[in-house]
Amino acid sequence: MTHAWLIIAHNEFDILRRLVSALDDERSDIFIHFDKKVKNLPEIRTSKSHLIILDNRIDVRWGAVSQIECELALFQAAVQQGSYDYYHIVSGVTLPLKRFDEIDAFFQTTAGKSVFTGLCKDTPYQETLKMRRYNLFLRNYTSGKRLLRIASQLGWKSAIALQRLLHIETNRGQLFYKASNWLSLTDEAVRFILQRKQEILKRYRWSFCGDEYFVPSELMASPMKDYVLNSDRYLYREIVRSTATTYHLEDLQKLSATGSLFARKFTYS
Repeated sequence: MTHAWLIIAHNEFDILRRLVSALDDERSDIFIHFDKKVKNLPEIRTSKSHLIILDNRIDVRWGAVSQIECELALFQAAVQQGSYDYYHIVSGVTLPLKRFDEIDAFFQTTAGKSVFTGLCKDTPYQETLKMRRYNLFLRNYTSGKRLLRIASQLGWKSAIALQRLLHIETNRGQLFYKASNWLSLTDEAVRFILQRKQEILKRYRWSFCGDEYFVPSELMASPMKDYVLNSDRYLYREIVRSTATTYHLEDLQKLSATGSLFARKFTYS
């Protein structure tokens, strides 16, 4: 099979190099988007894969529509390069737990189906909050500057409270599904998503963590809904109080016992 690995990176570049090395295979092309906030890009090399570093970099902000814009840019770059059996959105702090041959073999068994982790209908409260409200002030929601972060979160909470009071909603009648944004799509699915790019950017413009909703929601509302697979084997991660558990390299052997193909998120520190 042929694979396009679409990597979103902003830090932990030693982990990124290890990830790229593990994916460096004749069956792969590797595309990397470095956050626009990264001042000095790391040196990344491959010996077997074609490596493409996106020139048009986006200032990605957690929770905001910029995350969707980044994924769409990676999809577009890959489609311009060629056609692949699978397009994988991968975090730069992800590491494989299996050899490449085993990863490829897994996707041979899922051929023709887009693969998600944690595909589900969200709770009505979360769906309304994230997809049916105008989520404002997200740009600095997780800013490293304390006062800026507090002001942003206060502004967001105030705007949400006002919308509840006035019964303001967007995306009325739209059906939403949620999944991890680290996913694997078929060529047909990627081209379908790109054809709807402008509509997607409009619909999810004011969403909160819309990157977890836009792909599964668009596919589940299309004829491709019968070619969607939810697999807990694809990616292992632990979320505690909305925060992903951080792993170290010494955890790799323990994580391999989960049977998953990949795990995130890793750090060298």
